[in-house]
Amino acid sequence: MEKPSTLKVYPSPSYEVYGLSRNPFGELASEGIEDIESIHVYQEVDMKLSMIISEVIGNKSSIAFSIVGPLGMGKTQRLKSIAKAISERGGKAIYVKVDTNDILKITRDLFNSMKPPKSRTNIFLENLSRKLGFIDRLEKMLSSTQEYKSRDIAEMLTKELGKYPYSALLLDELENMQSAREQEKIQFFEMLRHFISNMPPGCIVAFACIPEAYEEYTKIFPAFFMRLHYEFKLRPMSLEETFELVKKRLNKVRIRDTDDPIYPFTEEAIKLIHELGKGNPRQILRLLHYVLSEASKHKFDPIDDYVVTTILEEPKNLEEYLTRIPKDYRDLVEAIVYKFNGGPVSYIQVAKEVKKPGIQVYEHLEELIRLGFLIGDPKGNYKVPDYVRRFLEQEKKEEESE
Repeated sequence: MEKPSTLKVYPSPSYEVYGLSRNPFGELASEGIEDIESIHVYQEVDMKLSMIISEVIGNKSSIAFSIVGPLGMGKTQRLKSIAKAISERGGKAIYVKVDTNDILKITRDLFNSMKPPKSRTNIFLENLSRKLGFIDRLEKMLSSTQEYKSRDIAEMLTKELGKYPYSALLLDELENMQSAREQEKIQFFEMLRHFISNMPPGCIVAFACIPEAYEEYTKIFPAFFMRLHYEFKLRPMSLEETFELVKKRLNKVRIRDTDDPIYPFTEEAIKLIHELGKGNPRQILRLLHYVLSEASKHKFDPIDDYVVTTILEEPKNLEEYLTRIPKDYRDLVEAIVYKFNGGPVSYIQVAKEVKKPGIQVYEHLEELIRLGFLIGDPKGNYKVPDYVRRFLEQEKKEEESE
């Protein structure tokens, strides 16, 4: 009989080296996380949205607003939290992710979201309403943009949502309508304007959009945007909020106690990831996921800023390359890039330029070679890698063409 192996086989990569059951950064906040409240990092906008929901629920107010921010800033998550809050109180939440520039389809999706699941009773009621002319009338208006009656469609929406104690009309990724013809965009916003003017009690109208499209829409149809009660512009996460995000995510998957809530990361590593992600939550999560995944393969412990810089792939431009340099060494690299055109240059020349002791500069430049940010040559000089030289050449060409 074969002796059973005493070796424990971990899946690859294994996070048990850090006392974690899995990588907690893979799921983006809006993507089907059940216990979202336990990992969401609350910003000022969340407090304001909470107050709006309380106002709608408590006083049967009706409120319309926009949520504007670049991709990955948490717009979808916030719309879905509003939908959840309304549904939990017996209301009707219509959430539509705009995936087309066809205003007929978008409008049809709004009404389809109100339909209950098919059953004998529902089929009977649908046939009855068809006989009464409701469905035929709507279908006629959605048969072409020439038949599209903004005011009538808005009144139908008001009537349908008015059947519920609370309601929400939530449009996500409205920028996808941007390529529609201007006249069609005006028709759609006119419909929304009429709806906002006659919202049923206890109703929230909210839509999410990226800044570029939002700016264009406001120019096309200012009358609609003047009707909005609030305009929320999402800001990047602060460093403190990024630390909170890391702590909350790691805490959910810990299988071994630790005194350090951000372990296996160091503070410097989180600072660098926050900087590289430019405060964008989705970018920060992607960086954290990738870095933790790669670090666990090599069993780097702890994951400090040096580990982060060695793991991350080749930068896309000069600014990104300089951002990734550990801050204590950044002035040396900036001197090589800007004063010595990328090198080759001796450590003595760099030391004179940055006014630091030669031996300290020598040690730091050697460390930068080890981290892959610089290349040494047989004469003991230092220069930037070839991909950085290409960035410099590209910048030079652009300056000459101007």
